[in-house]
Amino acid sequence: MTTTITPQETKEFTLKNNKVCCIADLHLGIHQNSIFWHETALSWAKWLRESLKKQDIKDILILGDVFHYRDEIAVNTLHVVNEMFKLWKDFNIIILVGNHDSYYKDRSDINSLSLFDGWKNITIISETLNTVIFGKKCCFAPWGFDINDIKNSDIVFGHFEIESFKMNSYKLCDHGLKTEELLNKASLILSGHFHLRDEREYGDKKIIYVGNPFEMDFGDTGSTKGYYLLDFNDLVLEFFENCKSPKHKKMLLTDLITSDKFGAVVKDQKDIKKIQAEIENNIVKLIIDMKVAPDHVDTLLKKFSVYKPFSLSVDYSLVSDTLQITDEASLDVSGVDVAKAIEEFVNLLDIEDKPSIIKYSQDLYKKYR
Repeated sequence: MTTTITPQETKEFTLKNNKVCCIADLHLGIHQNSIFWHETALSWAKWLRESLKKQDIKDILILGDVFHYRDEIAVNTLHVVNEMFKLWKDFNIIILVGNHDSYYKDRSDINSLSLFDGWKNITIISETLNTVIFGKKCCFAPWGFDINDIKNSDIVFGHFEIESFKMNSYKLCDHGLKTEELLNKASLILSGHFHLRDEREYGDKKIIYVGNPFEMDFGDTGSTKGYYLLDFNDLVLEFFENCKSPKHKKMLLTDLITSDKFGAVVKDQKDIKKIQAEIENNIVKLIIDMKVAPDHVDTLLKKFSVYKPFSLSVDYSLVSDTLQITDEASLDVSGVDVAKAIEEFVNLLDIEDKPSIIKYSQDLYKKYR
């Protein structure tokens, strides 16, 4: 049976090695249970297995959100999850329940991770656990925890919403836990939940969001992905970059070509190899930010396709920052903060659950912008 630990228990936690791999936010099933993302996740899982074996790492700690959808899980996603954890069958795996793994929004006792019942190498933590690992006082706090259940520790592992950290590439968290609440509990905080990797020091104390292990949308652009190794002997962390999984790349047409009266031509032939490196095996969005003949765009897309991107799409930006309203008036839309505009608009509506609607709308904007 899978081990489930209650907050009343305090016991020596079983790890095979003093060094443990720390990851979070796999979000399996993301993008409507896309086959492409299933394959990406499995490819990453194989890379992680080989990378950890080379370093003789035997333990994996997942800080929440194995799954993406909290209310239902597709059959093809269940299959991929089964395949992934079979790849990791030789590792001792500890999983904190995250909010996407939990059926309820404010508690984690009913969760999708129960499907791991019967996996002898997997421990699910669904309630706060205070314990000792290699002589270090530790606390594991899953989603829906009570701050009062966290005892003074050397390190706290959690799935936290911490005020002032980036929720995504355009919005800071303006609610949730305050940093001092957690730093009063431990000198080292490791958390899942927010996808952008972030390391902050507060004197001799640290809060670290480990981030998701591979890019999942254009909001992850520019955020280095990978995994951490934590050494329980001295609580030193080492980061290892994931260079295996595809990255999201936005490429402006104006950065690639110049315009003349006949259309568009490539800027410089010597840049071809650089462009190819940006495109190959990545998720590429070509931003059309200048006037150019459609047939030249088609030609450029055909050239891009030769470089074998994982996916290739086109987006059109405004050629002008001025939107014509009437013959007499126009509206300058340059510098508009769309995410903020969404928030302000929804707050004006007479509807319930505005925060969830704002977040959903902003996430859609982030995904498709």
